[in-house]
Amino acid sequence: MRVFLTGASGFIGGEVVKILQSKGYEIANYDIAPPHFPEQTDCWIEADVRDKQRLDLEVANFDPHYLIHLASDIDVAITELDQFTTTIDGTSNVIEAVAKAKSLKRFVHISTQFTVMPGIAPPDESYLQPYTVYGEAKAETERRLRVADLSVPWVILRPTIIWGPHHPSFANQIFRHIATGRYLHPKGSEPIMRAFGYVRNVAAQMVWFMEMPASASNQRVFYLGDDTIDYDRWADAFSVELAGRRARRIPKWLLLLMGRAGDLVKKLGLPSPIDSGRAFRMSTSSAVDLDRTLRLAGPVQVSFEDGVAETVAWLREKDPDLFGKGK
Repeated sequence: MRVFLTGASGFIGGEVVKILQSKGYEIANYDIAPPHFPEQTDCWIEADVRDKQRLDLEVANFDPHYLIHLASDIDVAITELDQFTTTIDGTSNVIEAVAKAKSLKRFVHISTQFTVMPGIAPPDESYLQPYTVYGEAKAETERRLRVADLSVPWVILRPTIIWGPHHPSFANQIFRHIATGRYLHPKGSEPIMRAFGYVRNVAAQMVWFMEMPASASNQRVFYLGDDTIDYDRWADAFSVELAGRRARRIPKWLLLLMGRAGDLVKKLGLPSPIDSGRAFRMSTSSAVDLDRTLRLAGPVQVSFEDGVAETVAWLREKDPDLFGKGK
């Protein structure tokens, strides 16, 4: 069986390819960037999803049975919706290629939890109230998929907060701040419950939804992740390992105030480690439903404790001076 993937060279896609290879699938990874894992170079097609003619040609030549669409803009500097050309225009090209694919059994579209604002429980699967311009771009891709009237079965998957080895930004952001003691963790009157997903578990869920009978998931939306847990548990687990103590606390109201101050700093063209958006995300409980996913796909394969251990081992290998044994 053949699986065509877009944008599978990175953090999550590389793990998806690993699983597919272990299952014996024939794989094509259509991505503008080279694979993170060198052993996956043989299945890499260096190309851009915005190149409609090339995409149509490669999909037709490979004639896949499954197509997983991960390609998206990842530049955090993008601030305008019309700049998300890989996300929006690229997805339109993928949808058109899917419509023409002759042997396709399932199309898996990877979206994001930010198609609905944190703290809001969507009343139904088609509900969209995007948060951040990235969430707006992904919401637009979901709309385009729904109106495409594809004959092939499809499913939308929305990853939550995905973490683990090889994360493209966490090592230089939150984990660095934790290791140096600069990270400030929000403390309020109620626990902050957030949905997290270890990268290998989420990759396995993507493959599971690809393989499951179409009748059980056709034109459905599922969130991906391990569980919704107390944010304290996640932050403290890494802080104990990297800094030798629990994460430093800051009152939630003060964190939100610092976020507004960070907005002003950024308006002056200066860098700030926090803004109101980040403060809001850090201090707002998640309302996504992972129960349906876990009932269907089963329990996750990697425990929280093992995921932390694997991530810390990677961090220490990456930068032993910064991430050495807890200070």
